[in-house]
Amino acid sequence: MLRTTPIFLRGQRLDLSRAYHDESFGYRAPRVHEVPDYTPEQLSNRAANASLLRYADMLRTHGHRAANIDPLNLVPREPVAALDPARYELGGSYDVHGIVFADGARGTEWTLKAVVDHLNAVYVGRIAYEYMHSPHKAERLWFQRHLEAREERPAPDRKRIHALLARSEALDKFLQLKFPNLKRYGLEGGEAMIPALDALFRVAAHAGIKHTLLAMPHRGRLNVLLGLLGYPPAGLFRKIRGGSEVPDEFMDAKDDVLDYRGAEGDVLSHLTAVHELEYGDRRVEVELLPNPSHLEAINPVALGKARASVQLLLLLLAGCRSRDVIGR
Repeated sequence: MLRTTPIFLRGQRLDLSRAYHDESFGYRAPRVHEVPDYTPEQLSNRAANASLLRYADMLRTHGHRAANIDPLNLVPREPVAALDPARYELGGSYDVHGIVFADGARGTEWTLKAVVDHLNAVYVGRIAYEYMHSPHKAERLWFQRHLEAREERPAPDRKRIHALLARSEALDKFLQLKFPNLKRYGLEGGEAMIPALDALFRVAAHAGIKHTLLAMPHRGRLNVLLGLLGYPPAGLFRKIRGGSEVPDEFMDAKDDVLDYRGAEGDVLSHLTAVHELEYGDRRVEVELLPNPSHLEAINPVALGKARASVQLLLLLLAGCRSRDVIGR
């Protein structure tokens, strides 16, 4: 329980129980993420080139229907009439500022062919994007600006993404081959979660975050543990064969804090790990919480632990001794 006497940090009084909440106790308003809106210059250009704008929006809305996402061409794709530029009576060259988001778009004239080639390369390629149904304008603008800029990732980043994907796929195939009856909750079809988490941790590390709590369900847990969080494969196979995640040398150990005697551990899909990831000269410690079983039950556990960690840190920064904080 937190102490009731006032706590001051750098001259500011801390109210740890109330500062967490907004106007209503027990409620925190969601953060609002804004994307810069169109400038008056862009709005004027969009109005002047309404036909080109309509064509661009049709590609953003219906481009996924014509995308080449079937490498074997097993299913014939019907032509999408809305993607034909001839329907919009276009021709000549255009100022695409505020219509197409690409480097060098401002103050330059693009031919119709350049516009068609650029938008088709983004929306009718080998990856399909479908986001125009979103009711949030900020979300739609975020996708437009990031996709149409076509920023290419550096070679080391692409190699790391490939390695993470290949490692996850190889693990699933190996476990299916060697342990076909194992309930492993594989990540087949969702391997992109691994590089997505890696990107989040990299951004967090470069933002100065030192510790991250990760909560997740059963699905893909083994892939995250082995592919990203450094869980030893030998420990996983020991667990699969009926052993405990507790090492043998600790099975008979007991001290003032922990007692491992007779420990059997938890089920395979509840394994946990704490691992420090390095991104250049930055590091971030990632702690995967033990899954308390089934779907969303981990969410309040993660929120509670994160909040307790923040409050403990504030108390320590305020000069409280750690044993006094823990004792209360």
